[in-house]
Amino acid sequence: MGDIPASAARLLKPFELGLQVARGRRRTKISQAAFAQKLGVSRKTISDLERGAAEHVSLKTAMAALSLAGFVLYSAERRPPTIEEIMARRAADRTRAEELLNSGVAAPSSSPSPSSSSPSPSPPSSSKAQRRKRSV
Repeated sequence: MGDIPASAARLLKPFELGLQVARGRRRTKISQAAFAQKLGVSRKTISDLERGAAEHVSLKTAMAALSLAGFVLYSAERRPPTIEEIMARRAADRTRAEELLNSGVAAPSSSPSPSSSSPSPSPPSSSKAQRRKRSV
C-alpha cells in the first residue's frame, strides 16, 4: 500500500466520520433512504451516523458507508510528535495568545488593580480572633 495522500482527512471523533459519509452521499445525490437500502440498514441508522448520534453502528457498516460515499479508509501507525512539531505548535499557541491579548479579547477584568492609590479598607476582625485574644 502506498503513502496516504495529502488530501486525506484525519478523523478523530465519531461524528467526523458521519460528516464524511453525509458529504459523500450528498455529492452522489443519493437520498438517505436509498443509501440505507444499499447498505442494508435503516434510514434512521444513516441519519444517526451522519449526525454522529449512532452509538452502536458496527465497524463493517461504517466502513461500507464510507466506501459507498466514495471514500477510502486509511490507517497509519501513530507516532509521537517530533520536537520540531512540538516547538512549532507552542510558537503558534504563543502567537495566538499574544493576538488575543492585544485585541483585548482576553482582558475581561475592568476592576482597578490592587496597587491603586486609594487605600483599601482593612478587613473586619473575626469574632474567633477576638475570642482567642480574650482567652490568652
